[in-house]
Amino acid sequence: MKSNFSFLEKLFPALEKHGSLSESYLYSDPNTCLYKLGIFSETVVNYMFDLDKFTEPTYDNTFANRIKILKREGLLSRDIDDILYHLRKKRNEAVHAGHDSFEDCKTLLKMAHSLAIWFMQTYGDWNFNAGNFVMPEDN
Repeated sequence: MKSNFSFLEKLFPALEKHGSLSESYLYSDPNTCLYKLGIFSETVVNYMFDLDKFTEPTYDNTFANRIKILKREGLLSRDIDDILYHLRKKRNEAVHAGHDSFEDCKTLLKMAHSLAIWFMQTYGDWNFNAGNFVMPEDN
């Protein structure tokens, strides 16, 4: 099956890679799936900093602070901010506490797909229309 993130490959290959890898770990290793989803979301923020020509903060250059900066600049809607928050928090739980919830993975994969569509429409192709999210199959 084709990845839900394949549409990112041409313009944003790093996002496609992290999104596809997160799907590939859904059934075999939910902890790694959560970790990869967090990397996916952090890569979105890093792309935004680059594309919008923001300088990363010299003090407190954390993922959470970079999100705050984008929010303060009016670049993140409430929905997108909420998605980034959940992906960041669950990634931290996966890394620091070994969290590995399959149910969280399913929910967060859908959220990451919504984030990917928003990102593509905002930074790639305003007329982009993605298909619906399809839960990956267990291989």
